[in-house]
Amino acid sequence: MPDVAMDLDPAVQSALRELMQDDYPLLLDTFVQDGEKRLATLASSLQQQQWDAFRQAAHSFKGSCGNMGAEALQHACERAEQAGLQHDAELASQCYEEIRQLFQRVRFHLAR
Repeated sequence: MPDVAMDLDPAVQSALRELMQDDYPLLLDTFVQDGEKRLATLASSLQQQQWDAFRQAAHSFKGSCGNMGAEALQHACERAEQAGLQHDAELASQCYEEIRQLFQRVRFHLAR
């Protein structure tokens, strides 16, 4: 498994822990729940080829990932956003799979 820093920036997590203090676990839970909803939206909009919905979900998820320091996931969401803009089903499907896998890795790191 890749180094944690590739999936989750420890400096960002440290800053969030300091800022959120006792609410840090709530922040993590909210990020995970939101991520699960975004994945579901990405999957359904990809299946139905609703490109605007796919792009919007990728864009929103990208922002959340950036805030959490989930850099690899953020970049995958950026590529998915571009695939949605281009109505590229093959690329969008590849991006979705990458996002799904990266999200699972980030969840693993956050649960530690």
